[in-house]
Amino acid sequence: MNKTLILNARIFTPGRSSFMGWLLTEDKKIADFGENDVPETLKQSADELIDAQGQNLLPGFIDIHTHGCLGCCTMDADPEKILKIASFHAAHGVTTYLPTTMTAGTETTLRAIRCASEFVGKRGDFAKIAGVHLEGPYFSAAKCGAQDTANIRRADLKECRQFLDAGVVKRISIAPEFPENLAAGDFFLSAGVSVSAGHTNAVYADMVEALNHGFRSVTHLFNGMSGFTHREPGVVGAALTLEDYAVEIICDNIHSHKAAQNLAWRAKGPEKVALITDQIRPSGLADGRYHQADGSEFVVSHNGTELRLPSGVLAGSALTMERGLRNFTANAGAMLEETWRCSSLNAARLIGIDHETGSIEKGKLADLTILDEEFNVKRTIIEGNTIYKK
Repeated sequence: MNKTLILNARIFTPGRSSFMGWLLTEDKKIADFGENDVPETLKQSADELIDAQGQNLLPGFIDIHTHGCLGCCTMDADPEKILKIASFHAAHGVTTYLPTTMTAGTETTLRAIRCASEFVGKRGDFAKIAGVHLEGPYFSAAKCGAQDTANIRRADLKECRQFLDAGVVKRISIAPEFPENLAAGDFFLSAGVSVSAGHTNAVYADMVEALNHGFRSVTHLFNGMSGFTHREPGVVGAALTLEDYAVEIICDNIHSHKAAQNLAWRAKGPEKVALITDQIRPSGLADGRYHQADGSEFVVSHNGTELRLPSGVLAGSALTMERGLRNFTANAGAMLEETWRCSSLNAARLIGIDHETGSIEKGKLADLTILDEEFNVKRTIIEGNTIYKK
């Protein structure tokens, strides 16, 4: 059994403030942790010692909504590209993620599900893949964003079954204002899939009804949805006021204003916010114009931080999880002791893996990241093994 002992770390755990201490991993899991000085016997028995130098030891980030980066995309259905994406995530503190699809035809989507699902359970120098997030195709064309309107359609249960049979689907985003899509919500819920409202022009009453069909979260809050007014609160109003909804949010300060992030924190608190990146193909690339195989084009600008279609429509982000956590913590006016779970545990709960990962607790997998005070990733540890070190 490989034993790794992390010393001099500021450790963040559920139910208490952070503390300076040590953590021992053994056989892929968190074996023990404690405050202050480590027992000498543990030092002597450890196979590896890691000095965190007073830096932050957090659960590894869990990104449940991310499409691609470095010119690669989940929709390419290419194993080498999936590995490239997963390695990029590991370098940014992500220990688990969901390769996320985009609205496309049935066969294209099935290929993407099959390819990504092949990596579920595989380990290497890359972030773990827990399954697939289907973002589409059952959306509202009125709130399509950068999704392909030609392939947006109402849910068909035969196609839904094909998607499930193709691989490991953990999450799906659907517009709940259509009866067919509510039926799909019931179907996916019965299969253990997390159901989220996304790219939707629903009214408040639709969102109330959606709760009866398995919907429990809202995809990239404020983006791709009906906004709030005082006479029709829309999806935003429902997301912020209905207690049963958790929310994803893109905290790049482009997709959501600092004040909007603060509002989300005040309304939903530390238990109901899941930070996501919504990265797409050009993320991680230099400023410029990039063409896809289908002829579509993305424009990268502002030192690689902003991604748009040539029309100016936002098209996913270039955000990384550590920057999202830094931005959200500052914009919420909160402390890392409160916000850390927004980058890990809340997402783990949404996709049903919180029994094994997402927080620093004895017996859970040793999926960890070490951050300095500026939120730079110094080390990523997956199941007790260092996958990335700066």
